[in-house]
Amino acid sequence: MNILFASIALAAATLVPLNDLGSREYHDGWYGGLWDVVNTGNETIPADHAAAGLRQAALIQPRSFDGNPDPDGKVVFLSVGYGNTARTFDQFRAMAQAHPNVNHESLVMLNAAGNHLDATKWEQPWQPVYGRVLNDLLVQAGVSAAQVQAVWLQQMNENPWTPLPIQYADSFFVKASIANALRALKTVFPNLQVAYLSSPEYGGYDTTKFLGEPFAYEDGFSARWVILGQIEFIHKGEMWDPRIANLSYEQGMAPWVTWGPYLWANGTNPRSDGLVWLRSDFEADGATLSEAGARKSAGMLMKFLMTEPTAAGWFSPTGTHTPGKTRAVRR
Repeated sequence: MNILFASIALAAATLVPLNDLGSREYHDGWYGGLWDVVNTGNETIPADHAAAGLRQAALIQPRSFDGNPDPDGKVVFLSVGYGNTARTFDQFRAMAQAHPNVNHESLVMLNAAGNHLDATKWEQPWQPVYGRVLNDLLVQAGVSAAQVQAVWLQQMNENPWTPLPIQYADSFFVKASIANALRALKTVFPNLQVAYLSSPEYGGYDTTKFLGEPFAYEDGFSARWVILGQIEFIHKGEMWDPRIANLSYEQGMAPWVTWGPYLWANGTNPRSDGLVWLRSDFEADGATLSEAGARKSAGMLMKFLMTEPTAAGWFSPTGTHTPGKTRAVRR
């Protein structure tokens, strides 16, 4: 094992989930917390961003095929991501369809994620994945692009090579791809209002270098950087990260974004909420979620949406949401 991979293996063994790391430093200037805990002292969504999310979510409503408000119309919730995203969403959709408190009238859940559809495949509206969604997935479901109004996005790049803190680290490329994907999604789906971002699951069992550690962990930073980048641009007027650039929902450039469930935990080391990832949660390659692993992620997504204020009404009309409340990320 060369020096680079030896250092990567050592670092991966000591990784701490972002929601447990808090204000401690991971690497040169990158601190823990799902939100800006270092500057604000709070591990909660900023009040102005939460309020903006409720305003955007209020625009989600049943729409006709051509996108007009229609009480008999549909709300399409789309998954965006790679193979493990697809496996999780399949399990999630089965859970949701059987749950009595989920909207079974107008909600349509479509799985656009798939194997090898990593972050680079979603960056531009003319890429093949969007043609597949528009011409196959939506058509088969009898819905249109104008009815897509919410997405769950989980992303990574296959076969990453460079960890933080190097300036061309893979997590920097992933954050740029996520930001580009959000703009592309808004272009293709003009009524898209909200996007929930999740980290990858644990990558330490991976024997294929498909993702591995610390890359799965550092892709959690990618999601956080995108969310905070939108907040900085909208509420402070600052474009502090040109790799993220303009994600203004006010200008119609992108949907409003927030954390979905944060899915990373360091293997069998319990997270503060008890989450662990067992070897049995993955298939033989150590990278592909097993059915049990996909159910675990799906359960976290289900719990999140049942309590997320911006999902009230369109996802779970009778859920345990608290509209208007500034909330900590559910763990």
